[in-house]
Amino acid sequence: MTPDSSGNRMLGEERMYLALRLMMLVVGLGLFVTGLLPSTGVPQRNVALLALALMLVGTVVMLVGAFARSYRISQMMLWVLPVDLVSLAAYTWLLGPRDALVGVYALLVILYAMTAKRGVALLATIGLVCAYTTAHLVASTQTPLDLVEVGVSMVALLCIGLIVANAVGRQRQRDAQVEEILADRERMNEQLARRLGELQAVARITEIIHSSLDFDEVGELVLDTIAKVIDFPSLAIFVIDKETSETLFSSSVGMPRPEGVVDGATVDLDSVSGHLNCQRAFDHGSLMVLFCANGEDMERLTEEDRLVIYALASELVVAVENSRLYKLTRRLAVTDELTGIANYRYLQQRIDEEMSRAKRFGKDLSLLMIDTDDFKGFNDAYGHLAGDRALSEFGGVLGRAVRDIDVIARYGGEEFAVVLPETDAAGAFVAAEKIREAFSEHLFPDDTGARTCTLTVSIGMATYPTNAESKDALLRESDDALYRAKNSGKNRVCAPGQSPEPFISPRRR
Repeated sequence: MTPDSSGNRMLGEERMYLALRLMMLVVGLGLFVTGLLPSTGVPQRNVALLALALMLVGTVVMLVGAFARSYRISQMMLWVLPVDLVSLAAYTWLLGPRDALVGVYALLVILYAMTAKRGVALLATIGLVCAYTTAHLVASTQTPLDLVEVGVSMVALLCIGLIVANAVGRQRQRDAQVEEILADRERMNEQLARRLGELQAVARITEIIHSSLDFDEVGELVLDTIAKVIDFPSLAIFVIDKETSETLFSSSVGMPRPEGVVDGATVDLDSVSGHLNCQRAFDHGSLMVLFCANGEDMERLTEEDRLVIYALASELVVAVENSRLYKLTRRLAVTDELTGIANYRYLQQRIDEEMSRAKRFGKDLSLLMIDTDDFKGFNDAYGHLAGDRALSEFGGVLGRAVRDIDVIARYGGEEFAVVLPETDAAGAFVAAEKIREAFSEHLFPDDTGARTCTLTVSIGMATYPTNAESKDALLRESDDALYRAKNSGKNRVCAPGQSPEPFISPRRR
């Protein structure tokens, strides 16, 4: 039997009890009005009136309580039991040996046994039997046969009460067991559903992590999935490099991103009421994962939740390590190993991008080709190690001489290139001269490490669309200009069509 059917059964019994009370009231009133109820003397009339009044009071109390729903009917039945016992005893005394109310006694015994708890039902049964027996014993017209019938009825009422109370008690016990089994099954189903959801979340996060080598693109989605699985209103997660104390990844849900945390400590956040408690979720090699949440939420974590967090944290570490390797590989693919600036491949890519952008928006684009003057003589004089050290400083000299939006790259050997977006020929000439002077003033280390050496550069420049209409033409024109600068005395800047006369900086005149 389900809980719903049990509840319906109880409501049906309560309605039956109310109907019986109304029927008893109507029958009692009818007997009194029609004169069928013995009332020849004053005592009989007063007893009849008292019985009717008590029955009326009890019925009114029950009906008011039933409609108000303030108390359960089974509880109110115990309250009106004394009133019912007195009124029933009075009716029994008035009716005498006719014993017409034994059926009412039996119904009340059954209804109390089915509605009230076992103790209350037994108490009501004993009370009803006592009222029935007392009323008959007080009556003066009893014969020995009547007394025998009273005894049989008394025993029958007791047996009915005990049998029904025991049967109902056993039924209720079985119902309780069934409800407990159903509740356990529901809890198990919820746990299984949650475990399944956690496994699906782990699988989903694994799929997300391995769908992209750039963890910055999927990190927020991973954390949002974790928050749904653990069901936390707010949490944060950090992946930290223990060797460098660098936070490699951090993200939060339900709060602003915290600026920093302390391992195992409580961190105050202005945006979070209370404290954010942080614990190590995973520790592997040089990487550590901190899981942070509200202290109260952290206390209600189950062992299963911690296992899920551990599994997800391990996936985060794998993702971060893969992302670091991917970024390193991607950076090395476009970076010159010796100088640390962009390589030839990246230069070609950026020239294509900037050329396309310049054509689309009608902007100028300039390119500088730079070659070190007499670098072979430098290597012969100080050795190739000193030459490599000098080349390794070229990126810094170029970077300080150009804008942040300009692209510097190693073209090959001791040749370099600078892409100048949105720069016309005049601007490119100023930038080239600035670079030439920066090299002339920079002191490079010799073979002993002493900074006593100087190197000069020759620069060829070309501008789109002034000197060239395509990428290939731009490269060719700038390279030709560099060739003229080298052949006309070096340490100078040349543009396409420019006279190969040396340029003298105004600061050197």
